[in-house]
Amino acid sequence: MLASKVGLGGLGAGVAVALGVATVAWAAPEVQAFDVPAGDLASGVLQFATQAHISIGISPAAAACAAKSKRLVGRFTVEDGLRRLLEGTNCSFRRLDPQAFQIVAAPPRPARAAVAPSPSLPPERLGEVVVVATRRPTPADRLSYPVSVVDGGNLGQQAISDTAGLAFAVPSMTVTNLGAGRDKIFLRGLSDGPLTGRTQSTVGIYLDDVRLTYNAPDPDLRLVDMAQVEVLRGPQGALYGSGSLGGIVHLIPRAPDPQARSGWIAVGAGVGGAEPSNLLEGMLNVPIPGLGGAARLVGYREDDGGYIDDPVHGRSNVNRTVRSGYRLSLAQPLGADWTLTAGLVEQAITAHDTQYALAGTRYARSAAVAEPHDNDFSEAHLGVRGDLGWADLRLSAAAVRHQVTSRYDATAAPPTPAPSGPLAFNDHDAISSLVTEGSLAAKPAARWQWLAGGFLAETTQRVSLSLSPPDQARPVYFHEDRRERLTEAALFGEVTAPLGGGFAATVGGRLFTVHTQVASQLAVAAGAPAMPFSGHVDVVGFAPKLVLSYVRSPTFLVYAQAAEGYRSPGLNTTAGPGQTFSEPGGPPPERVYRKDELWSFELGTRMKVWDGRLVFRAAAFDSVWRNIQSDQLLPSGLPFTANIGDGSIQGLELEGSYRSGELTLRSSLLLNHPELDRANPAFPTRPELSLAGVPSVSGSLLAHYAVPLSSVWTMSFDGRVVYVGASHLTFDAQTSPRMSGYLTGRIAVTLQGPNWSGTLAVDNPANVYGDTFAYGNPFTVRTATPVTPLRPRTLSFRVERVF
Repeated sequence: MLASKVGLGGLGAGVAVALGVATVAWAAPEVQAFDVPAGDLASGVLQFATQAHISIGISPAAAACAAKSKRLVGRFTVEDGLRRLLEGTNCSFRRLDPQAFQIVAAPPRPARAAVAPSPSLPPERLGEVVVVATRRPTPADRLSYPVSVVDGGNLGQQAISDTAGLAFAVPSMTVTNLGAGRDKIFLRGLSDGPLTGRTQSTVGIYLDDVRLTYNAPDPDLRLVDMAQVEVLRGPQGALYGSGSLGGIVHLIPRAPDPQARSGWIAVGAGVGGAEPSNLLEGMLNVPIPGLGGAARLVGYREDDGGYIDDPVHGRSNVNRTVRSGYRLSLAQPLGADWTLTAGLVEQAITAHDTQYALAGTRYARSAAVAEPHDNDFSEAHLGVRGDLGWADLRLSAAAVRHQVTSRYDATAAPPTPAPSGPLAFNDHDAISSLVTEGSLAAKPAARWQWLAGGFLAETTQRVSLSLSPPDQARPVYFHEDRRERLTEAALFGEVTAPLGGGFAATVGGRLFTVHTQVASQLAVAAGAPAMPFSGHVDVVGFAPKLVLSYVRSPTFLVYAQAAEGYRSPGLNTTAGPGQTFSEPGGPPPERVYRKDELWSFELGTRMKVWDGRLVFRAAAFDSVWRNIQSDQLLPSGLPFTANIGDGSIQGLELEGSYRSGELTLRSSLLLNHPELDRANPAFPTRPELSLAGVPSVSGSLLAHYAVPLSSVWTMSFDGRVVYVGASHLTFDAQTSPRMSGYLTGRIAVTLQGPNWSGTLAVDNPANVYGDTFAYGNPFTVRTATPVTPLRPRTLSFRVERVF
């Protein structure tokens, strides 16, 4: 069995146990920490809204407010903090709904002299404030992006603890279901196939300012103690570069609180059709005496019981998975306007076996060799942000380590001749990255908003592939050692110019260069000499973005956008006996696979009605994808990367939320048509040319209702219903099983008090079997019919104590 390790000191599991750890707190605390510097009122309101994760509108009548606001430091409720921030400005506020406020002119008070109107706040600068992952806080009158934001409270209410769960709440998001630490994320139907090989991912994953992924699976960080998660849909090449064709998933942890010591601890368990599960997690926040800073430590350990059996070998619940880790964050003020941040993240995922079954069975499959998987992730970062007076500066540097180890049963169809008997194919990827970035952004109150920055990263990936009897180092019947070094550099920026009459235009782009160097030693038979290869590819390019928006009022926006995304070219090296690589234009596999690029054209709107109780977002998009890179399988089952042709995706996505008193409803719907328009003639494609692994229809409905039981106790009810439509597994005609659509959901009740909370929930209440992902093993995918069923109906509880 593969051993799971945690780098950077091996502290992950130990910290998790010491903390006593569990899932995100079910509701955001009523009292929050704020640190808003004194200065321009509009800037202060923007920073307050950012820290409180709310929306704030400013009425036209409030243009007579004083230009300056006082500094706000401490722990307050949102209303008390906003009241203190506005003291002496001749302004007040009114609450529109639980997440939205409006700044209004205070009624005249004869006992005091009137405050002079501020000439520095032109009416067109006053608008709703929204927090987004656009590399700077952006007012909604300039927010012309398809963005979904799920705050920490909603993550907890719906027990969304990872990206697979996030797909239940975000439109246009699909996650493969090979297992924790093995999955890929797709947005808006932009799928390059189910395999994770040499190609870079189509969706970038970021933790604060740090890029977490290169071409490995999603590290699947547990979403514990998160302030919010933001999902930007559509190509983000202009600001985020390669690997963001489909969009960005931006994870934002809760920041350290310098004002008070706090923490929570939680335990939970689940029983049902699977082996029992359990979890333990918690958070501790500690101010740093005398320095004004704080440290925040989060730890967790969850044990998900298996539900797939191997009856031939007498094994049950073989796909048990353990995930443990910790996150340490530090924040230290450097004077009034500067802050130093630092942090460590470590997580280890150990899956005892894969979670696919075989068609015709019920949660069962048999294999001569177990297929365990490890996904070990660690990251350390250092950042500085501050106020230069004329602009805000952000600098960050990070070291990322990602190790992914998988084993496959190659007994039935080994990639190279080998004696009969059990055979294991081992794949070990070790990825290390050094990532640095700096940016300057206009002050939030500036009429012209702009951003300029630079990016530099060096990534090294070491891949070791081998075929041998299980648990034996020798003899080895196939072996490859591959080393790839990727150097990326870029300059990026954008500027938003008001055009008058509610119109604004944004122009941006990224000038980039990428150098890829590959060296490989390949031995295709036992005792055969290693065949060396070395080569490199380079690319220089520019990814533009253009947006035109119109804001009629703080409650209505419409925009049109054109943007480009791209992925860099690369080199194939893995081959079986007798396999050769062709020159460009030859039969597959080609030695060099080309850069792919995507242009997306989009028309969208966002509006609020009924005093802000109903928020509605809609976007229609048309994407053109050229030279699609896709990880494919050679006849031997070994992986290679090909440009499979050109595709297009047309779609409509809808997202809405409604609040009335204690009731909150959220819904999403995606209708799209992802298609391979021009297939590479070298690949035998199926007659129905939809892109692989993504449905044409998906949607969700989430509900939350709270009932006050007393002045301090509340009972709340949460539920969700999710539908994922049918899709094909792959592009080609031979390995293209159809995954049927399925419906699943969750029902939960929570009792919340001042220091305690408890939740009782049922997941998959209808006990739907489903087929979420029809992929199993690369060496048997052409001969077997795998299915990945939903986890059986599970009854779970969770108890949390706040201190």
